[in-house]
Amino acid sequence: MSEAKERILQLLPAEGWDAMFEDEDNVAVVCFALVESTDEEGAVSSAVRPMAAIGDAIEFCDDYPNYVGLTRGEEDWDEEEEDEEEEEEE
Repeated sequence: MSEAKERILQLLPAEGWDAMFEDEDNVAVVCFALVESTDEEGAVSSAVRPMAAIGDAIEFCDDYPNYVGLTRGEEDWDEEEEDEEEEEEE
């Protein structure tokens, strides 16, 4: 058997996204990483994972046990854009 491995394939900007942590303030997400993982048996999978500046490093948010999920920052919602989408649906 081999060792489990992770490899970042691509980084995507995450402007306007925040990571939520239980009992802590939200943290701005720096980027989303497309990560390829290989487990001990050699099975390969991929996932998009959020990364944020935590402490002195940029780390995967979901590595922390108190990570709850993602949310959009309120200041990033554009009411005009929402109105245009509603008009298009009518």
